[in-house]
Amino acid sequence: MCLIVVFLSGVNSPAWAQPSQKKQPLSWQNELIERYTKAKKRTLKLAFQNKWSLYKNYSNQRVFQLQEVDALGQPIYYSLHNVEAARGTRTLALQGGGSLPIALSGNSSAMAGRLGLWDGGRALATHQEFSGSTTNGVKITQKDNVSSTNNHTTHLAGTLVGKGVNPLAKGMAFGAQLSVWDYTDDVTELLTAAPNLLISNHAYGPVVGWVYNASRPGTDSNLKWEWWGNTAISATEDYLFGFYTTKAQDLDRIAYNNPYFLMVRSADNKRSETGPPTGTAYFLKNTNTQSTVARSRNDAYDVVPAEATAKNVLTIGAADVTYDSQNQPVLVGSTSFSGWGPTDDGRIKPDLLGIGTDVLSSIATTTTDYSTYSGTSMASANVSGSLFLLQELYARQRASGLPASGQFMRAATLKGLAIHTADRPTPAIGPDYRQGWGLLNTEAAARLLLNEELAHLVLEQSLTPGGIYSRSIVAQGNEPLIVTLSWTDPEGTATSVVPSSVDSQTPKLVNDLDLRISDGQQTNLPFVLDPARPALPASRGDNVRDNVEQVYIANPIPGKAYTLTVSHKGKMTYSSQPYSLLVSGLHRINCQLTATTIPAKDTIICSGATLPLQAGNQSTDFHYQWLLNGTVLASAATPNYHATQAGSYTLRITDGNGCSATSPPVQVQVRTASIGITPTGNQLLCNTDTPIRLEAVSSNEATLAGATFNWLRNNSVIASANASTFNAIQPGRYQVRMTQGGCTATSTEAIVQLSSVNNLDLLPVETELNLPKGASVMLKAPIDTSYRYQWYRNDSSLPNAHEYRLSVSTEGSYKVQITQHTCVGWSTNRIVQSVALTAATSDSTSQFIIYPNPTEQTLSIRYANPLAKQVLISVLDQNGILQQPSLSIKSQNGQFEGDLPIQQLPAGIYIFRLADGFGIQTGRFVKK
Repeated sequence: MCLIVVFLSGVNSPAWAQPSQKKQPLSWQNELIERYTKAKKRTLKLAFQNKWSLYKNYSNQRVFQLQEVDALGQPIYYSLHNVEAARGTRTLALQGGGSLPIALSGNSSAMAGRLGLWDGGRALATHQEFSGSTTNGVKITQKDNVSSTNNHTTHLAGTLVGKGVNPLAKGMAFGAQLSVWDYTDDVTELLTAAPNLLISNHAYGPVVGWVYNASRPGTDSNLKWEWWGNTAISATEDYLFGFYTTKAQDLDRIAYNNPYFLMVRSADNKRSETGPPTGTAYFLKNTNTQSTVARSRNDAYDVVPAEATAKNVLTIGAADVTYDSQNQPVLVGSTSFSGWGPTDDGRIKPDLLGIGTDVLSSIATTTTDYSTYSGTSMASANVSGSLFLLQELYARQRASGLPASGQFMRAATLKGLAIHTADRPTPAIGPDYRQGWGLLNTEAAARLLLNEELAHLVLEQSLTPGGIYSRSIVAQGNEPLIVTLSWTDPEGTATSVVPSSVDSQTPKLVNDLDLRISDGQQTNLPFVLDPARPALPASRGDNVRDNVEQVYIANPIPGKAYTLTVSHKGKMTYSSQPYSLLVSGLHRINCQLTATTIPAKDTIICSGATLPLQAGNQSTDFHYQWLLNGTVLASAATPNYHATQAGSYTLRITDGNGCSATSPPVQVQVRTASIGITPTGNQLLCNTDTPIRLEAVSSNEATLAGATFNWLRNNSVIASANASTFNAIQPGRYQVRMTQGGCTATSTEAIVQLSSVNNLDLLPVETELNLPKGASVMLKAPIDTSYRYQWYRNDSSLPNAHEYRLSVSTEGSYKVQITQHTCVGWSTNRIVQSVALTAATSDSTSQFIIYPNPTEQTLSIRYANPLAKQVLISVLDQNGILQQPSLSIKSQNGQFEGDLPIQQLPAGIYIFRLADGFGIQTGRFVKK
């Protein structure tokens, strides 16, 4: 498959936004915002002064909403264009399972947030057709603060993006997101939204011509007709039909400055409202003023109003289609209600037809309700959703990152593509003012983009002032040679709202491009229509009105070279004019190209591994594209690719002639070997007689059938440990390595630690502690956050003794029980005894006690000698050197008690010296 395409603009970027066609300050945007803001205020002020209704609800479910006032200060009301879509426009073929090798739904990441709908209210986002999310997020997003849900809006939203919960109501782009706005401030909202949109749908417009108001009292149906034309401008017709309004001009301006954004508008349904019999009374608008003046019937040509006349929008009528037994349209026409052109200056409107009769879709009454509607509104949504899929197809093809390629089609390209491939009105082959260029054929448009037979050409070019583009094309013959030229034209001059401007034929085309096809002897001209005789079929000539031209050569000479030329007449506005060309009927190249891959068979790889793929046939003349599940892989444009993901891999190669071939798919499965150990976390080994049982388990719920195992301790394989379980009797870091189906996985570590409660000791270290009466000693056990303590005295548990330390002043045998998870350990005993100090009269009979010993912080002294007035206590090292200032203790009735801080001393053995004036006594203690 191949698409021959040339681009001059567009970027392939995740953060895509509209590039501008011209360098222009943003003042025009500010000017529009200011103008429409002032107009809205003026409209509301006049409505208050004149007691105009802001809304009018008619009994036939029609709602009119005050939108603006015209140049004469008369109110303009808007209404929605109401009166099984995917089949008629062949959009089903793009949705998968059909004859095309694609399956599209609008859910590609590149399409997120690129589809918009402006309509009469809020879509019911909780309807079952919209509930949940798409791959890109929430399916329906209301972008303004309108609160009331609307059946018409919800119906169009369903036609655009309904999921297909009811298969008969499945939307065109059923996987897409949709942004929704109320139409009240559409122009100012479009200024903000347009840079990020590709397609928007607009099925509303001013209330014009005849309106049947079933709410009028009485039984005379003739007295229910209202004439909504402005009689100050024209007494016989509504001037807005075919009229290029200021708002149409503004839409063209927005479109020109956002060249990838295409607005789709409905052509209205005015041919179904033709007024009462001649001479019968009727009402002027919604007043009680009656008239019998004969007015235009709205039943023929020139009934496409206002904004739908803009040059750069795609205006859609509703088709009346007859199908054959193969479900192919054999007769294409417009419905009895669909609006006909031309515009006042003779341009072709509508541009195309969509399916707008008996369309089933969601409505807003409940979350499960559906209804069948008819109207050009339904036709426009059918077309909008279908065109969105064509942009998705184009974006997928561009994902390869080819040089100078754009991510999306220009709006002019998409519009030209839809016109180029439309099913023609029968029996004519050219356009007319009733059906435009025919019925949208999405399948034919997709086939042109896929270009499997190399019969088509798409070019996006730009013409400079005085420039001429020319190229040679060779016809296949035995089929028509068709060339379509399309461009987004700068905004024209709005028609003045004065009586003399009714049906003004002043051209609105600004840059008049010309398409010609020459065979060297004869020049073939594009189709033209005669607005003065709108019923005549198209002829050939110089088209000076439309910004779409088409040359159709019914019987080209096989193999003959024709010269295609694009030029322009007159002065060109701005420094260049971008345009798009679409060509069909080109000479086919006899392609014998095949594509193969090595390996060519389905393969299983292990997670983390790669599968080297390479082209079976290689050439420096080939362009390579690797695809995963049908999507081109970015930057994979060489003969070799390393596959790491599961999926279907194909290789597309294209040679220098444009021939392409795609290899048979290679299905790659990624097998993930995943293993874990239970129990998880750190495990305590209480003693070597009670092992920890470790077991290999699948961490992804897969079976372990056929797996082999090796257990490791501290990264070393344990000999003969090959079962799925292992009894650990040593501390260490344990893992299990599993091999299954050729893939190996190693578990995370399970840490086995030997419990520390098996070797407990207390401080002080002496097993027997002698305390003076009234004194106490602090027994301390090892500290660990995982320990739980219980102290015992004489083998009986002490209440509330659950700390790591215990203050003891009572004689007894003390010990502590420490529990660490499930392991239990006991300390050695500490015998605490009381010792009485007896007063002495001489040095030989005086006595002292120091405790605890060893000690960490403080050394307590107890000494008795009634003859001494004070004692001096010193600490010396084993060399007799004083280690800290001496402590003086005064007598308390012959008793001396003091605490000597020693925490600053290094650990070691020290000499304790006590001097009382009668003699010196010494001893030793241990500083921990």
